Amino acid sequence: MLHQKEIRFARNYRQQPPLVPHSIDQYQIDLRANRCPSCHDWTVADVHRAPTPSMTHYLDREGNQMDTIAGTRWCCKQCHVPEADTPELVDNTFKPSN
Repeated sequence: MLHQKEIRFARNYRQQPPLVPHSIDQYQIDLRANRCPSCHDWTVADVHRAPTPSMTHYLDREGNQMDTIAGTRWCCKQCHVPEADTPELVDNTFKPSN
């Protein structure tokens, strides 16, 4: 089981997807496999002490609630990236929202 760091990075704007506090270098995500739900799906998250995806992740294109993560939300790494304290690659004037 992977554990979170003691201190989490803050979100910089209201709708920012949460950052991943552990390595995902070896995670395979394709049409058939996704390791993220093995800890984060609502059915097992309490056992792994992992946050669950929002309910929007369980809605199909028509807004119907599903018991499994929707195919439209299957590629977690499209929105969620690992936390990393790295230098900026280019000058940046972005200011976090209040």
